Formats: sequence, C-alpha cells, structure tokens
Amino acid sequence: MKNKFLKRLMVMVILLLACFAVTAITISLDSPASFPVDI
Repeated sequence: MKNKFLKRLMVMVILLLACFAVTAITISLDSPASFPVDI
C-alpha cells in the first residue's frame, strides 16, 4: 500500500514541477513572438 502511495505521490510532484516549469518558461518568453528562433 505504502509503495503505491509513494509512487503516486512522486508522479504528482513531477507533474506539478513540469507545470511550474512550463509556466515559468512561458512567462520568461512573455510571448511566442519574442522567441529568437523563427520557424
């Protein structure tokens, strides 16, 4: 039981960190147009 709970907790933490990272990157870029690479 504890092992399953720990695995689930780790997944939740990783997802939260990923969301936070995406938000931080988006804010730092301000807008897609400010990205230096033109596709």
